[in-house]
Amino acid sequence: MVIPMGRVADHSVAAGWGFAEATFFFVVPDVWTSWVGLRRPRRALTCCLSALGGAMTGGTVTYLWSRRMPERTTRRWMAKVPAVSEQMVVEVEAELQHEGHRSLMRGPTRGVPYKLYARASGLQGRSLVSFLAWSVPARLLRFAAVTLLASGAAAAAHRAAPRLPEPAVSMVFAGCWSAFYLWFFRTLSRR
Repeated sequence: MVIPMGRVADHSVAAGWGFAEATFFFVVPDVWTSWVGLRRPRRALTCCLSALGGAMTGGTVTYLWSRRMPERTTRRWMAKVPAVSEQMVVEVEAELQHEGHRSLMRGPTRGVPYKLYARASGLQGRSLVSFLAWSVPARLLRFAAVTLLASGAAAAAHRAAPRLPEPAVSMVFAGCWSAFYLWFFRTLSRR
């Protein structure tokens, strides 16, 4: 299952996916950047920058939306996103209240969606510039780490089995992400 795409298309998908995940979509753009990394590791890393740009744009939209909508409405909408509960939304509000925007750095390590920090920042009237500044390391580090891991695993697999057919690589990739999301939804649904 090789999707032939050019550089512009790869970056466009990364940016669009980053935007979508920062608003209401629930699958991380790392899925796309790591897919690109299976075949084009350098391009995949630059796609991380496109995903970051899309995420920051989507984060800005979520931030501004949260400034203009009632708190209960935004909380209810966020809690409709798969693997997000009202309790998680409330926890991010409290975390941001106590730690400020540096709390964005811990979100990726705990499976807390970026959109919840964007919402809480807007709701609390925090600086959009500060939110975006902290977004760069919080998003880019994870995007790059996952993408490098996928690229490295693909390179190691090709060295170990140079005649490994493309469909097998695609199936392993899909299986790994499917397993991750099964675990992720089960784990977060218990929170």
